[in-house]
Amino acid sequence: MKTLRLISWACICALAACSQDTAASDGGADAVDAASPDDGDPAPLGDDAGSPDASDGEPADPGPADDGGDAERDGGPDDGGDLIPDGGDLIPDGGGDSADGETDAGGDSAAAYPPDEWGPFDIGVRKERFYDADRNRWLETLIWYPAVPHGPEDSKIRYFLLLEGNGYEDLAVDTSEAPYPLVLFSHGNKGVNFQSFSFTSYLASHGFFVAACNHSGNTMFENPDDQEMAQIALDRPIDIAFVLTKLTELAGQTDDPFHGCIDVQALGMSGHSFGGYTALVVSGGVIDVDAARQRCEAGSESDVFCPYIRFWPAGQQISRPAELSGVLCGLAMAPGGYGAFGDDGLAEIHTPTMIMAGLIDEWMPIDVEPRPIYDALSPPAYKLEIDQAGHMNFTDICRIPLNQLIPDLAEMCDPDIYLDVDRSYEMIQPFSVAFFRKHLRGETAMDAYLSSAYADNFVEASFERK
Repeated sequence: MKTLRLISWACICALAACSQDTAASDGGADAVDAASPDDGDPAPLGDDAGSPDASDGEPADPGPADDGGDAERDGGPDDGGDLIPDGGDLIPDGGGDSADGETDAGGDSAAAYPPDEWGPFDIGVRKERFYDADRNRWLETLIWYPAVPHGPEDSKIRYFLLLEGNGYEDLAVDTSEAPYPLVLFSHGNKGVNFQSFSFTSYLASHGFFVAACNHSGNTMFENPDDQEMAQIALDRPIDIAFVLTKLTELAGQTDDPFHGCIDVQALGMSGHSFGGYTALVVSGGVIDVDAARQRCEAGSESDVFCPYIRFWPAGQQISRPAELSGVLCGLAMAPGGYGAFGDDGLAEIHTPTMIMAGLIDEWMPIDVEPRPIYDALSPPAYKLEIDQAGHMNFTDICRIPLNQLIPDLAEMCDPDIYLDVDRSYEMIQPFSVAFFRKHLRGETAMDAYLSSAYADNFVEASFERK
């Protein structure tokens, strides 16, 4: 299966390279060259592609941070955004459902700009390759941020040759409302840092810095075994903590373009699938390894982590690094790991948490993972369920041209079974932006969107909060 996947990706890359000659001549040459190794093989997306050279002790260059450039979804500041509903007409009368226990400092009585429209900022994207010397680990990281308007000389950026949108590499930060809250994102199993760019770029347009790293050993070109997956589950929260440390350093350097622009005290977490598990740990969830093993041995229906739990050290607890104790809220899309956390472990999350899930998710069944996870959370908590949505509806992976050549994707992106990606993002984007604007910026006007009344505007959406 791994060989077939690599061959399929190589074919797609070769076809994409042929189709992008025009784009390269229009200013995208750097991105095309970065993503097209001379030997014709796909550029490795894993951070360990650039492991340090033991002969001289210096870290080897892993290549471009996202191995092929960046892109945003079509539609956005230039044209209003094809994926977003027409804004204010969808706002329900009279505000939203209130939730006990919320600790917002206050906020606007009316939204300055609605969360179901593209935000007022243009989008900059910066690539960084952070090296964690303690773990001999590269973290290739993409950062989306509010930027000044692009000019005619700026070229749209591309992800992995295949996807173009409206983001622009290394635009200057719009400092008019700086510093901005920071949201960290964790990709799914065998995913990639740009996998949910419709989510990350949309947040940036609303005044957020968003950073996503590649989790080394767990990207789309790697095929870890169960023991390696067990270690990856432990490494992921540490990856997130290291990225936060490096962004904090950048924001504090007077000669860096991000100087003074990131508010690391207004910190949110997000992730998809395995990244949803990561988001739950980073938000405060705790795994008691012995209790998790007992649940697996008893035949827990939520067994997605059982193959890995047996490799975790007995008698220990898995929790977030201390550097992440300041996380104020978390969003988990199609998360797994209920059987690993258990109700007690999820009850350790004491910050607002949102769960998003698809009703026909083939990997994280709604009644086995997302709903029990939500039920175990303490208030305030939110849950968005999307009918006809599968596991990949929370990503942009199904936008990749010729995805039908990859057997796994062909099945998970079947348009005859699953909701159109554009349609799913019409729901994902406003609910996620409203969640982070409420809990990282204290905008109480967002309650009107975090409500079942607002969800009634979408026939596929069901929303609950407590």
